[in-house]
Amino acid sequence: MSDNMSFIRSMETALVTKLPPEQLQAVIDTATRLLADYDVTKKCMALVPLDSKNVQLAKRYLACLMVDGKSQKTIYQYGRHIARFSETLGKDFEKIGAFDIRFYLATLKEKGLSNRSIDNARAALSAFFQWMAAEDIIQKSPTASIKPVKYIKEVRKPFSDVEIDAIRSACGTQKERALIEILLSSGIRVSELTDMDAEDIDLVSMTVHVKHGKGGKERITYINPVAAKHLKLYLQERNEDAGALFYNNRHKRLEPGGVRYIINQIANKAGVKDCHPHRFRRTFATNLALRGMDIQEIQRLLGHSNIATTLEYVAINDEKVKASYRKYA
Repeated sequence: MSDNMSFIRSMETALVTKLPPEQLQAVIDTATRLLADYDVTKKCMALVPLDSKNVQLAKRYLACLMVDGKSQKTIYQYGRHIARFSETLGKDFEKIGAFDIRFYLATLKEKGLSNRSIDNARAALSAFFQWMAAEDIIQKSPTASIKPVKYIKEVRKPFSDVEIDAIRSACGTQKERALIEILLSSGIRVSELTDMDAEDIDLVSMTVHVKHGKGGKERITYINPVAAKHLKLYLQERNEDAGALFYNNRHKRLEPGGVRYIINQIANKAGVKDCHPHRFRRTFATNLALRGMDIQEIQRLLGHSNIATTLEYVAINDEKVKASYRKYA
């Protein structure tokens, strides 16, 4: 795909939740015509060229992340943190000390960033300097003595049964209902959903083949009979069972922004707040845990490398914990 087309698709994704379909199409058509006379070049990573040595080190590190299978989003975020750090200090990475790290984190605090955002920056810098130490570029990471920044973790609740019923009732098409049921029953990420082809789901065995998971990993997950039923009806309705699993209204592969737009429309009709694709994934994990599935099995279905991440997804209320304690104590 050309960079021009990538730009058009990125713009479409960014505007899909902000403009009605007719206006969005007019914007896309206009941009397509205007870009016919230009060649757009995509920036890989926006690193501040304060010091050629710093830039080269950062590029080497980001290349290693790519080889390790990190997602483009993760690589971009790490590159952004490193670039901002370099821009603020204007100092060779090899000469950075613990004081420099603390000073930088303090500047973020002064700018009003949350403790969580500051800790994200600390974690990114820690990973970078640990890599430099492992590569024998420096003897010891200057972040070794920097403790994690404490912050209150937001309790992200799954959908209640009442909210799920309202969302289902608000679906106006088979496409909407199929999309909702697949998210609820499979636990797949929105990017995995939009990358999926119809042939990646076996409606007989109700098996889902995730070919492009986070970090390039493949895995198998499943859908329930309700999801299989509505997906079958949707595929029959559009009169084809090949190609992308979901198309948009212009018969192009549905993209993450399009999924969010559809979910926002359904949520508005249902009167459900804080409705986004990832909350379906959290609901999937919590429901399986409440029904007794082993946490390691849930981890495998979600495609998590670290079980601690899975535990963060599972929201079990105090009454359930109390009931389980009474049962086993």
